[in-house]
Amino acid sequence: MKNTTATPNMTPGEATGDRALPDRVIKGGWYTLWVMLFLVLVANVDRQVLVLAGQPLAETLGLSDSQLGIVQGLAFAIFAVVAVYPIAWAADRFDRRLVFGLCVLIWSLGTAACGLAQNFEQLFVAAVLIAAGEAGLVPICIAFVPALFKGQKRLVANSILYFFGSMGVASGLVLGGGAIALLYGIHSELPAWLQEFEAWRLAFFLVALPTPLFLILIAYTRLGYRGEASQDEHTLQDGKAQTVQAEAPLQDFWPFLRQHGRAVVSIFAGIGFCGIGYGGYLVWLPIAATRMFETTPGQNGSFMGVGYAVGVVLGVPAGTFFVRRLIIKMGPVASIRFYRLVLMTGLPVLILFPFVETSWQLFTLFGLLMITTNAAGCVLPTMLQDMAPPRLVGRMAAMWGISTGLLGGLAPSLVGWTSDVLGSEPRMLLVALGLIAVPSWIVAALIFRASERPFEVLTRHAGGHDAVDDRAMAGTR
Repeated sequence: MKNTTATPNMTPGEATGDRALPDRVIKGGWYTLWVMLFLVLVANVDRQVLVLAGQPLAETLGLSDSQLGIVQGLAFAIFAVVAVYPIAWAADRFDRRLVFGLCVLIWSLGTAACGLAQNFEQLFVAAVLIAAGEAGLVPICIAFVPALFKGQKRLVANSILYFFGSMGVASGLVLGGGAIALLYGIHSELPAWLQEFEAWRLAFFLVALPTPLFLILIAYTRLGYRGEASQDEHTLQDGKAQTVQAEAPLQDFWPFLRQHGRAVVSIFAGIGFCGIGYGGYLVWLPIAATRMFETTPGQNGSFMGVGYAVGVVLGVPAGTFFVRRLIIKMGPVASIRFYRLVLMTGLPVLILFPFVETSWQLFTLFGLLMITTNAAGCVLPTMLQDMAPPRLVGRMAAMWGISTGLLGGLAPSLVGWTSDVLGSEPRMLLVALGLIAVPSWIVAALIFRASERPFEVLTRHAGGHDAVDDRAMAGTR
């Protein structure tokens, strides 16, 4: 495996040198990437319909804020945690097309089941199915990119994956809100048998309908391709390419994790607490907007979608601009320090939410929040790939999904419980969001401060995917 560790007297740029793998894309790589991005968009639409339909859904089923928070947060957190590692394990051993196809089928069934739910218990089970199916997205997306994209092409693929994956959330909000608004508008003109279902129920059926097409698209991807990393790793010695056996067989994941447990736990905990900070806003903001300013689900979806899109378009370039310059001065630890800087910069935005007087102020603050979170998040895909040897990346991503999903998924439930305690006055929901988010981001910043040195050691020992090269080239993202 290629040695990317800089000597003490090397600058990050000198450490990079000419050690990057040749830039190339395995046949079918681009098709696979675009299909996966399309399915990330679909998953976001499914999830955002559940978010945007929260208020009418709660009214129909008679749900409290606590129950709605459990469905939209805890159900996803717990069962995504339960499912993600077995899915990553299966993806390491079987054709990823089969594994991911089953994931898509499961989350589509869960989406349709949401439209049939008659009470809290049935809605909870449907949300569990969505969570279990979507749990396969992260480990499979993180794992297939290094197999199909080599050298700086991996940087390009990671950049596209993050950018369009994040834009998928914005698109999911817009499309989900648009679907609900459309169905409310034409509900009286539908056939009688469809009018028996509320518009929000029909929205769930609509987004689950194209599932057979999704399965056909997956069948023609190269998700099953493991690449040279399944047999060997590349290294460069004295400027000449050589091939050596990979040093980390599949069964060595747990020893590797134990060896670097402090670094992995601290990094994942920091990202998880960051997720608690903004995760509640993605779920509860449309409900708060409807209660305070009487906005519709369609308006909420459009405004939040635009805010999220602005956050991606401005946040990702800003994040790569600053990280690229910090890396030149600090080396690998720059990404961790940048996360901490972004968290502290975003705290005033979190504090201002309870004081808004108009819907445009609310959604403007949401856009600012998305700028900060996307600025930090743009370094995440490459960071995860660099935290483990190539053949362990899928399961390292699964462990990230478990830890951060559990913490981040707690946010909607914590906000719901806090809101119930504070009372029914609509503004109290925004107060509850701040009471959960602000301490979480402070804790995350402190954790990142303590994880800098362990992270440096971990990336040196993992060293599998041009770790130093990727950081030095972060500006291409």
